[in-house]
Amino acid sequence: MKRAFCINIFVLSVLTGVISCGEKEPVSPQVVGNIAPAPVTFDGQKRSGLTYQLLIYSFADSDGDGIGDFNGISSKLDYLDALGVTAIWLSPAHPSSSYHGYDVSDYASLNPRFGTEEDFRNLISKAHSKGIAVYMDYVLNHSGSDNEWFQQAKAPGNSPYVDFYVTSSNPDDDVSAGLVHNYGGASSPGMGAWHALKGFSGRLHFLLDWSARTITATVVSDEPMPSDDNSGMWVYYGNGLTYGLTETSSGIYEGILDIDTDWGFLVRTSLSTWGGGTKYGGRPGTSTLTFGEPFQLDNTTASDIVLGQTTWYFASFDKSMPDFDYGPYATASGSPAFKALALTADKWIGMGVDGFRLDAVAWIYQNNTGEANPAFLRQWYDRCNTTWHDSGRKGDIFMVGEAWLSHAQEKKYYEGINSCFEFGYWGALKSALTGRNGSGFASTVAGYIDDHKAVRSDAITSVFMTNHDQNRAASDLGRDIALEKQAAAMLLTGGGKPFIYQGEELGYWGTKDRGDEYVRTPVLWDRAARQCASASLGGKVDNTMLTADMSVEAQEADATSLLNVYKTFARLRNTYPSLASGTMTPVIGLGDNSFAAWYMTEGDERMFVIHNLASSARTVSVSATLDNPVALLGSGWINDGKLTLEANSSAVFLQ
Repeated sequence: MKRAFCINIFVLSVLTGVISCGEKEPVSPQVVGNIAPAPVTFDGQKRSGLTYQLLIYSFADSDGDGIGDFNGISSKLDYLDALGVTAIWLSPAHPSSSYHGYDVSDYASLNPRFGTEEDFRNLISKAHSKGIAVYMDYVLNHSGSDNEWFQQAKAPGNSPYVDFYVTSSNPDDDVSAGLVHNYGGASSPGMGAWHALKGFSGRLHFLLDWSARTITATVVSDEPMPSDDNSGMWVYYGNGLTYGLTETSSGIYEGILDIDTDWGFLVRTSLSTWGGGTKYGGRPGTSTLTFGEPFQLDNTTASDIVLGQTTWYFASFDKSMPDFDYGPYATASGSPAFKALALTADKWIGMGVDGFRLDAVAWIYQNNTGEANPAFLRQWYDRCNTTWHDSGRKGDIFMVGEAWLSHAQEKKYYEGINSCFEFGYWGALKSALTGRNGSGFASTVAGYIDDHKAVRSDAITSVFMTNHDQNRAASDLGRDIALEKQAAAMLLTGGGKPFIYQGEELGYWGTKDRGDEYVRTPVLWDRAARQCASASLGGKVDNTMLTADMSVEAQEADATSLLNVYKTFARLRNTYPSLASGTMTPVIGLGDNSFAAWYMTEGDERMFVIHNLASSARTVSVSATLDNPVALLGSGWINDGKLTLEANSSAVFLQ
């Protein structure tokens, strides 16, 4: 009866795409017929290493304000547990001015929109009770411009907080002299720009000599002049604010106005376009205007004209995110910024946080292919790991870095921390799936892992499809559900520590061309959309996607859903140590490039994993033992020792 039951389950698998059978049924070595998986019963010990990336603000809302929160996450821990995750990575939990949270205003506190410290402690405690670790997103490259440290740095006088940030009174000269530590020896930044540190507020007289292309600004107390919007010459001073200068004689334009700006001004000859040389400013390094003296205008670079400023700050990203200055990279841990940030990390480790995802680590020092960033990260890791051990925690703290570089460049970062995201992984998986050629996939992934372990023996290769900064995996795969299901099966049966991005398990699609919000979609929990945390996204939500059938409620009830594929293969990974943490060994020479195959080995346990990426059934001879199948996606059968898998079907066999 057990055998008949498994065959019936196989018939169901043709419809569902996923199959498993309760108890393992002994089968004759001369297997002929349909594959009938019989995995051992899950022992309840989660070992998959599977991490779920969630966006606090759009995951789950507990209080009806439309904003996701800590209690909302706590209420959905059963969902995450059933999905088989062993850790969650939270988007930035600190206060910030943005919805996404990467412009942190206070590292020592939590965003009140998400709840209280008590709520956060409760989340950690409940997660731990279900065997789920909690990783915080930590932004070490920069703070937000609203951070009190930066506000103090901008204040009049000599503030010690100026040393927290990358500042200079003459960036060009200081870079040439090697005095800008943030460059890490580079002669120019990989990206980013300099901005005025301190603003100006007061009444100014502007004199524009158009024939000489100069403008003179003088502090005055005279009565303001009305704006002349017909002259064709405007002073632009931010946030859409413009002032029309009056032509007082041929080619001479004047105006008096009150101006309050934290960056300066530009001269514009058009209000309808920024291009075509209609914007006039300064040149990099020569953009500081001295009051009362003519300033030469330039419409090629047109850098912001700064009013009487002598200090600049550097930002790798937006001006609202000033970069931290950690001093020379070899001694970064002695810098004021490093010490202050480490104290905040101590707090969260002491509260029970299990690790950190480190944002933008390739830009902490601009020379991102040299020694600087790995050296900094080694000091940060050692400092946090010391706190970890001092608080009585076992093992070492987990720390994964976002080093968005080529594999050859990224692997050096393992000198500093024990994990990095392997950005090449999705390219390899996507190429294999869409090209229907799996021949090199296993060798590529195994090569990533070997390269990392060659740098440090405890390296953990973090593999993922896409994240909050990329187009959705479903969009990359043309919203082909068969490819999406096989992508899940390949992610969860291979080497490395897998990450799932919020909504990936539900088949969410989206691209960044209309804004990042469209790849940061809220989870639709029920068919009636009663708990959709969309308020933070400013209406930038694809409601044509968030239909009742895409909801968690609907997919949990549908045995054919993508969500249930993830659940099945995550449980398999949690059940078998070889799939969770085993060594990945490519199988080559199958004679058909449609297949991707490998072994996963841990101790005495060994698994044979094979995926048919073709658009039709394929048959192959393998040397692996096929009499103990434990998982099947799609359908397949065995005849005369040959294995046949239908299109986009996958199978796993215990050896």
